Amino acid sequence: MIRMLMFVGLAVVGLVVAGAIHIQQNGNMLEVTVDEKKLEETVEEVIKDGKAVISKTASAKGGGISR
Repeated sequence: MIRMLMFVGLAVVGLVVAGAIHIQQNGNMLEVTVDEKKLEETVEEVIKDGKAVISKTASAKGGGISR
């Protein structure tokens, strides 16, 4: 449970840093907006990078990913 919360928190912080999520505070109100196009681009980039890391790791171990 704690690991999942930490993962979600890390993902949200990453999306804020990437510019996909914008947080603004106006007085006692908090406004959160999501840039859907930036979110899609960021997710696609993360998936591409993740696949590259998995592929590199599998080739370094001399094995492959079976599907």
